[in-house]
Amino acid sequence: MIRARVLAASHVGELVSSLAGLRPEEASRLALAHPSRAIVLEGLDDPGPVEAALTAAGIPHARAAGTLAWAADPIRTAELHRLLADADPAALGALHRAMAGWVSAPRDVPLPGEGALRLSARAHVMGIVNVTPDSFSDGGRFGSPAAAVEHGLALAEEGADILDVGGESTRPGADRVDAAEEIRRVIPVVEGLAAKTPVPVSIDTTKAAVARAALDAGARILNDVSAGRFDSEILPLAAERGAPVVLMHMKGEPRTMQRDPVYADVVGEVAAFLDERAAAARAAGVAEDRILLDPGFGFGKTREHNLVLLARLRELRCLGYPVVAGTSRKSFIGATLGDLPVAERLEGTAATVALAVAAGAAVVRVHDVLAMARVASMVEAVVGAGLRGS
Repeated sequence: MIRARVLAASHVGELVSSLAGLRPEEASRLALAHPSRAIVLEGLDDPGPVEAALTAAGIPHARAAGTLAWAADPIRTAELHRLLADADPAALGALHRAMAGWVSAPRDVPLPGEGALRLSARAHVMGIVNVTPDSFSDGGRFGSPAAAVEHGLALAEEGADILDVGGESTRPGADRVDAAEEIRRVIPVVEGLAAKTPVPVSIDTTKAAVARAALDAGARILNDVSAGRFDSEILPLAAERGAPVVLMHMKGEPRTMQRDPVYADVVGEVAAFLDERAAAARAAGVAEDRILLDPGFGFGKTREHNLVLLARLRELRCLGYPVVAGTSRKSFIGATLGDLPVAERLEGTAATVALAVAAGAAVVRVHDVLAMARVASMVEAVVGAGLRGS
């Protein structure tokens, strides 16, 4: 599967080497060749035709296995694209998708029935409604259906664009909950919220049985931390119901995901996983415009992995789908700020939300909706002013 990614100038020198397996001197040459950005094209069965097109266009490049990397050159880009149209149309399609994802606003996501998430207009805030006794942040706090519904309605009043209801903890080391228990926890909450607010409800589950019951109860979005890997019926269900689905990267499963996670290139490996799962969703019948991707902050990643993913979040937009960022109160924030407990991670969360929105995240999943909605609005005002040149 061919993928293309754009690298910002600040990452070119050190990252082209790790992404493409290039020698340091090649990476340095690419970094110096153009100050704005570089392109990495991965997953090529036969790099020869693309390399020949690069050579013909006079673009310096480097090759390693099925990967090609080159410094972006606006003057020669049109010629390269013309040559690729004949040499490798699939590679050209990946390049177009990557470059559009890098610069364009996220596309809107239709909802079942009527309406849509208008992600092209602004970043949306997904408010977290946990109905679990053991979630890492607020486990047990909203354990009764009435308390959870009241909390969800309060989040809607604070500006939540989506209410994400979950009945199974996915904290590191968490054990699984059977479908019957999960349904018992979440369905009264989904029903109550769907009846009392127009804000669309998302069901945070990996089980098709829970997802089906939640959709029947009024949920309109599926949020699956396993990206459809734990239950083979959940992606066909999303397709059948026309429900948008959030596909998240996770290394392993919640019970084991934090046991010494290792990546050669965390961004590249997360991108490859998400690209494959998006293809699986499409193969199951999910419409392309109903797929969102989540890099899975805190799910099988060290502190450093999470920081790198956040710093390079824009690269994941190159896959062509809206990106969801769930950093709220995560342990990497506490570790970065001197081992802060969960209750003291508001400012750190605000910083990560600001960075995610500035990088083009379409949705931020948060506990503190009012504060983070304000953060997102402020960031977008600044970014918008910069684009207008005012």
